[in-house]
Amino acid sequence: MDRTDVVSKILTELLSGTIEKNRNYGSSLRRIATWSNPLVDYAYQDVESGKTVAIVFPVSSSEEDIKAQAIKIITSFDSCIICFDAMRIARADSLVGTLKQERIDSLAIGVVVFDEKCNLLVLHPYAVSRNTSIARSAKEQKSYWCWWRDGSHFEVATLLKLSYEYRDKEGDIYTSYVYPAFFEMMINGETKMWDGSPRKKAYSVASFKSEKQNYKIPMCQLGLWDVETGQITGKGLRLLQVIDAYGDNSAEYFDCLAKLILVDGKHLDLIKDLEEFQKANSEIIPESSADFFVLFDDYMMKKNSIGTRKPSAVKTGAKKAYVRDEPKLWNKLGIISMQGSQRYYRPFKGIEFNWTRINEILLSNILGGNHEQI
Repeated sequence: MDRTDVVSKILTELLSGTIEKNRNYGSSLRRIATWSNPLVDYAYQDVESGKTVAIVFPVSSSEEDIKAQAIKIITSFDSCIICFDAMRIARADSLVGTLKQERIDSLAIGVVVFDEKCNLLVLHPYAVSRNTSIARSAKEQKSYWCWWRDGSHFEVATLLKLSYEYRDKEGDIYTSYVYPAFFEMMINGETKMWDGSPRKKAYSVASFKSEKQNYKIPMCQLGLWDVETGQITGKGLRLLQVIDAYGDNSAEYFDCLAKLILVDGKHLDLIKDLEEFQKANSEIIPESSADFFVLFDDYMMKKNSIGTRKPSAVKTGAKKAYVRDEPKLWNKLGIISMQGSQRYYRPFKGIEFNWTRINEILLSNILGGNHEQI
């Protein structure tokens, strides 16, 4: 069968919204080059939005190979459609199950099956994130990605253990039990920073108040805790089981947490936004990282992906840009190609990501289980 007939039918379905949920593709798709990515058979770009889609007819029958191929492809394209012939519908159906089980079904990977008459069966539609905001209340988060201050993977493990310890208590266990116990541990040097050294926290009323939210927000945004009570969720329990089985400094636990941050916490979307910004504005990338993130803030505000910052926050200079701590977290996760022992920013270039490491994290599946929405 001529694959171009299948691709033509896929494009028609794509433009109608059958394969892609958010309708990122309008009325005109143009063919683009695939020579830089040999894994791709066909690739197209929407003229209006600039979103790209790669189309693949997998040769391998190995589910692991096909999954790895798709993940590698979406590091270069906004979405990937995997096309199976009707004789391999069982393999296609199994792949869809794997995407859900391994918690990567929220990535823009579509699965379709075609027959000799070019009839299409869409097994898994996908959504390309627009990363745009809607009207939000004051209590809602200001960005689409998981906010992170300074908590380490060791401290996430400690917080999970404490929430499990106090699971039988009533009401807001975070305020009443978990946080007071955790803060006392920080004061006593019993919690660890990323490198394993004790965190030395001096007591003050202001510190007690500010750190409470710093540690709670990411735990809730990742779906590890209930927002209102701080009770550990099913997802949190599964991560705690990984910690108990492998240890709080194990590669297995570290990669589990990194994958949650990238996928559930939508940091992968933020990274793609940052790369898009760098490519579109290469001629104005500044020498300093501080100036870079001010420009990136402006870019994200124009996309309506973050709210306008308070004038008081800008005047104080304490935080010149909304995106500030995220690159520090990415550095800790090992997904930035460092320019030196302490430098992740390249003057006039921006940030270079280690996509080999990112793919390694996305392909890990220690956590397993059913997907839980945040």
